[in-house]
Amino acid sequence: MQRRHFLRMAGVLSSVVPVWALTPAAFAQTATYTGRILINIHAHGGIDQSSWTDPRETDPLMNAYARVLPAGLAGNIRYAPMAANKAFFDAYFRHMLVINGVHSETNSHDDGTRAHATGRLDLGYPNVAELFASTHGGGLPMPWLNGGGYSVSAGLAQSSAVPDQALWNSMARPIASSSTRDFMKEADIQRIQSVRTQRLMALQARGDMLPRTKQVSDQFLGSASSRVLLNRVAEFTPASFNPQFTQAHIALVAAQSGITSTIQLSSGGFDAHDNIVNSYNVSLPRLTSLVDFIWQTAASLGLTERIFLRIYSEFGRTPLINSGNGKDHWAVGSQILMGANPVWGNRVFGASGPRHQMLKFTSTGLPDPVAGKAIYPRHIHYALRQHLGIQAQDPRFDLKVPANERFDFFNPSASTGYPNL
Repeated sequence: MQRRHFLRMAGVLSSVVPVWALTPAAFAQTATYTGRILINIHAHGGIDQSSWTDPRETDPLMNAYARVLPAGLAGNIRYAPMAANKAFFDAYFRHMLVINGVHSETNSHDDGTRAHATGRLDLGYPNVAELFASTHGGGLPMPWLNGGGYSVSAGLAQSSAVPDQALWNSMARPIASSSTRDFMKEADIQRIQSVRTQRLMALQARGDMLPRTKQVSDQFLGSASSRVLLNRVAEFTPASFNPQFTQAHIALVAAQSGITSTIQLSSGGFDAHDNIVNSYNVSLPRLTSLVDFIWQTAASLGLTERIFLRIYSEFGRTPLINSGNGKDHWAVGSQILMGANPVWGNRVFGASGPRHQMLKFTSTGLPDPVAGKAIYPRHIHYALRQHLGIQAQDPRFDLKVPANERFDFFNPSASTGYPNL
């Protein structure tokens, strides 16, 4: 094949093969992904634990609902009597592990976001989504879909922004100019692809290509497997996406199509320095509705048993209401881990003091102010790595959690409850 002929063929094909299908990461994966799907949701702004999973209903200096409404109880999990919390916790308490009393080691938005995404305040550690993508999604076209939150790469995998509906549809049907007319006939595309493949394979068989030419030919040959995955995208793409949760809907369809392994989303409005009740009457239902949408849609797509979902924030909020009827930054907060009726569900591990002071615990969650350890993001991430099978082999990414600081979060018998109430 003459060089100009090769480049001409490359030019024709570049118009019908999406750019993401030609990246080197697309070469290794020839089958669709059917493994576990990790979903991280960042409650952006610093969610108030008193308004969420660690309520205090007896002190009016801490919460507007105190002495007015009692905290709710769903299974073993207490929740604040605010917004749509009751419906959410009543529906999902069996699916969740609440971790209270988590100390972020910072009151900074950026630092807290990084600490809870990676497990460490230090720079350079991989996001748990990146680590999951590099372990389980290597070679997928979009191993790590990012719709908000911490996206800095540690060099293991690059995140892909969740595409909007128009871009997604163009990927699903890349040769379509509209819903009824194609740029080129499908039969013509297949002929071009067949001829291209045969010629490139013949060229490679000669063994005398220059390195750069071989790299280009390898990329085009490798794109064939991504085209198979692309056909699945078209197969599973619905006529329309949910207008309220478009990002989540597209990401779940990507997971159903087998082209992604982990999804990262964000739901904001929690940095309420003023008027926290009014603010949270909007932000809390938005968050709980997003999580509900994910589980309901996952069920309709046949993904429920594959999903592991984490809701986290960069820190908590101060125990006392300030002069603006809001709350400021506070290092101690809460997280929720969710699965499909997991044996480790309907539990609370960890706690905070009467005014959300940091406490210490044994490995099984019993309060122990002498020999116990405080819960930091690195402890949760160490357990996540073990549970999800994404232990980092690179010593530079070691979370540095000594054996005597490893909490048994996923042990169904390990529980703290609410010891200070």
